Amino acid sequence: MKTKEIAFISVFTAIIVASNYALIAFPQVKLMDSLVFMSGYLFGFPVAASIAALSWLVYGSITPLGGAGFPLIIALMTGEMVFGIFGVLCRRVFNIEKKFLKNPLETTLVLGAFGVTGAFIYDIWTNSIEGFLIYQTFDGIILRIVAGIPFSIIHQIANFAMFSILVPIFIYMVTKNISSK
Repeated sequence: MKTKEIAFISVFTAIIVASNYALIAFPQVKLMDSLVFMSGYLFGFPVAASIAALSWLVYGSITPLGGAGFPLIIALMTGEMVFGIFGVLCRRVFNIEKKFLKNPLETTLVLGAFGVTGAFIYDIWTNSIEGFLIYQTFDGIILRIVAGIPFSIIHQIANFAMFSILVPIFIYMVTKNISSK
């Protein structure tokens, strides 16, 4: 990894952990997903995966809500990596910096859809693992998924807002700044 990428990982991980603590009163409303997505978009999957893993390692271990513990912390880390994969996929299929000025509505809707889909996959994954760890039955998995639906809805709404508003502006600003140098 290059020095620039290591610096980016450090800064984004710090921002994620700090913002998670700042937003602790608002369950399921976090900048983490959008920042991991942006890191995948801007730097690729290895950087996004590093940010996802390090952020969950710190926040998932030292939180007023209680640490996640092993093996749940691994499920949270791998689930978060979905957003990095989506960032890489978005870069390959949908060039934000070119489309943002031409069609901002389409850009915001596509990015919002990435956020909602990512939250859905993440919530199903993590709730399934947690249900299995707690109950060790298929019924327990289903129970945990169903019990998590209200939180999942909040997660999807928050992600739609963050992905459709913050992500395109940030990516446009960063790529414009990089390309002008």
